[in-house]
Amino acid sequence: MNFEYNEDQLVVKESVSKYLQDNYGFESRQKMVNSDKPFSSETWSECADLGWLHMHFSEEQGGIGGTPIDTMLLFEELGRFLVIEPFLETMVLVGGILKRLPSEFSANKIKALMSGQLQGALAHFEAASRGELSNIDATALSLQDGYCINGRKSVVYNAQEADLLLVTAKLVASGDIGIFALSKEDVSNLKLRAYPTVDGRSAADIDFVDIHVNESQLISYGDAAIEILQKVFDEAHLALTAEMVGAMDELLKATVEYTKERKQFGTTLSSFQVLQHSMADMFMAKELARSLMYAAAIKLRDGSSDSRRFIAAAKVKTDMSAKQVAHAAIQLHGGIATTDDLNVGHYLKRITVASQIFGNTDFHLKHYADSAS
Repeated sequence: MNFEYNEDQLVVKESVSKYLQDNYGFESRQKMVNSDKPFSSETWSECADLGWLHMHFSEEQGGIGGTPIDTMLLFEELGRFLVIEPFLETMVLVGGILKRLPSEFSANKIKALMSGQLQGALAHFEAASRGELSNIDATALSLQDGYCINGRKSVVYNAQEADLLLVTAKLVASGDIGIFALSKEDVSNLKLRAYPTVDGRSAADIDFVDIHVNESQLISYGDAAIEILQKVFDEAHLALTAEMVGAMDELLKATVEYTKERKQFGTTLSSFQVLQHSMADMFMAKELARSLMYAAAIKLRDGSSDSRRFIAAAKVKTDMSAKQVAHAAIQLHGGIATTDDLNVGHYLKRITVASQIFGNTDFHLKHYADSAS
């Protein structure tokens, strides 16, 4: 595929890459992962000042009018450096919903999000959801003064830090899915079981037990809510795909450099033909995934009717390619790759998680097959 970033996108890509290279080394990243904080608020604030959070919003909303291409560009760089700050959770998921709501509700929240002052989390999927948007059991019972929410949400990333928690539940009266907006004060009344995730981030399981919300906190429901969620998760899947492509770039680079330095039987590992073939396979897997990612991003940007099918194809190919590349990198590095001191194993952890959340590889493969019939 003949794909090229435009001049403005190249400037942004270089700017993001330079900042992360200068300020987000692996050692500093690990220091933050092993601290009692989920991520660096200083880094988050600096990224907001650099305008990264403006990328996802239109000029009318105060953003820069970025497209899915710009989102892809950003997340590819985030994947290269194993960034743990909640760009996906706050910017793509919560921001993606906010930008599709009436401005009277969302304008101030979007402004706070872009400035780095608002953290967000989306509590949608449950233990049995398996990636299906409508497969939720949480309920919202209509009361005279609002709604009463009951249910359990699983693996809600950034839940503890969220100033705005968006929650989905089935309206008991109609069976429609509704999206509710909860403030930080509302969140303090919830039962959160927070835990670190294997990829260095933080998540929580949340129990909603007779949580009362006002009628105004129901921000969307029915077909409109499903359409918003579908579009948001399309963007999230593209972001995760780009993140894994960026990770593959770094894994291949690290593996090639290591095999040029490491010697066995008096010669460098890179001189062995079988290992050259293995690295060539890594390169091919990475580039095939990248090509499908580009195609999916273009389809999503242009609003093509088959964009969802391309996103499913790109996610499936990238899931499989990223696991192939990560496992090959670990084999070629040997035992050192499984230690905390080397970034190779951490890429595998992030790839494993990215391939599972919001629907695993089999889920997307089934979606692709169903859309083709």
